[in-house]
Amino acid sequence: MSASPRHPSTRDAPSPRLSSRPGPRLRIESCKLGTRLDAFCLDIHKNEAVSLLSDDPALPSMLCDVIAGFRSASYGSLAVEGIMLDGLPPESRPVVLVSPRDPLFPHLDVAGNIAFPLRVRGKGQQEIEASTTRILALVGLERVARTRISALDAGQRIRLALGRALAGTPSILLLDRIFAGLDLRTVRRLRQMIVTLQRALGLTLIHVAQDRDDALWLGGRIAIFDSGTLVQCADAGTLLDRPEDERIASLFGEANTLAGRVLSIDDDIARIHLACGGVVEAIADERLEADALCVLCIRPDRIAPLIGSTMAMEEDTPPLMATIQTVLHAGDQIRLRLRLADGSEIEIRRPLLQAMRGVTPGATVQLAWQASQAVAFPMKDDL
Repeated sequence: MSASPRHPSTRDAPSPRLSSRPGPRLRIESCKLGTRLDAFCLDIHKNEAVSLLSDDPALPSMLCDVIAGFRSASYGSLAVEGIMLDGLPPESRPVVLVSPRDPLFPHLDVAGNIAFPLRVRGKGQQEIEASTTRILALVGLERVARTRISALDAGQRIRLALGRALAGTPSILLLDRIFAGLDLRTVRRLRQMIVTLQRALGLTLIHVAQDRDDALWLGGRIAIFDSGTLVQCADAGTLLDRPEDERIASLFGEANTLAGRVLSIDDDIARIHLACGGVVEAIADERLEADALCVLCIRPDRIAPLIGSTMAMEEDTPPLMATIQTVLHAGDQIRLRLRLADGSEIEIRRPLLQAMRGVTPGATVQLAWQASQAVAFPMKDDL
């Protein structure tokens, strides 16, 4: 992927080709990037903040390059409020990309960098000064307005890049791994500022996330790509509690996966005999059928370990038993690593406030959960 220097949009967007009905702010239609990204469709609406998360770190950055016009898709189309972007150069698109790959202008001070796109677009001096002053305040750089770029710290450089982008009043603001290499305190401050700006200004944001935690802070939908396929795009609650695919459950929800066979399905609840022993229940994916092999996904914080006592079970419902391997105190929770009868291992996370007597390596525990806390999917042939 090219890392050549780029400049903010310097020309007004072309006159829109009007649509007969209102549509999304950004429509991605059957977009495909060679062999790296399968064709997919995605609508992003006005004032919405969407994070992109992928097992291939380069893939969301490539997609941002396509939206901004620095790379061409091998197939598909993009439109912003009905304006087709196909063939438009970056400077003619109502899109601005903010990325560590894009340099600031070292010969200009902070205010000069923000004013640059306004000057190129032919704005009057009075408007330039007013807009620059406003943006400096928005990104918290008033005190360093006359400072040279070389004197700024990493966090201030990101604030300046955001300010320069806002000066172009883009319809879409792309944030490509802007927190890479920053310390945690700086990242937290920048996130708080961006959330405030997004809500106050009604920004439409697309954010390339580095990991799950980085995808959560915006609070909007998260588009998850796995092996070049858009698997699901939804809010965090839906991704965690109602994933559409076991890949979402394991990659985003960090769920444990257990193989088994479906004994029965009643009112969307599957009764499953696990390969590691024990009969449990879970929500059945709509594609799941009785007597089929399946993969059960259960998040570590949804499993209850019963220590020192066992839950009453019916004769045809043997319990799921495990042996504690390791116990780790991790701040506000205890993390347990357990081994099942077939030798596979799973993780449990429990709050420190809960009584955990007898939680020691070597102890045997019975595992239980509510059916609504687990999801069972058909087992794929390649599993």
